[in-house]
Amino acid sequence: MESLAQEYEDRLTVAKVDHDANPRLIEEYKVYELPTLIHFKNGQEVPESRREGVITKVKLKDYVDALLESISVS
Repeated sequence: MESLAQEYEDRLTVAKVDHDANPRLIEEYKVYELPTLIHFKNGQEVPESRREGVITKVKLKDYVDALLESISVS
């Protein structure tokens, strides 16, 4: 995630949440599997942007590229 955060620093802010230290937040966003990626725009979760489970760096980059493109078009 750190390398992705650096690569996209001009287009994306990456924040990590400690699952054990933030049970209310985990419950609020209904996180059932780790890792979970949730994309937000203007403080709101982007519909159908959630990704749960392990993913390779290449697939993650493809996913983020497609998501950023779809958000910028919306």
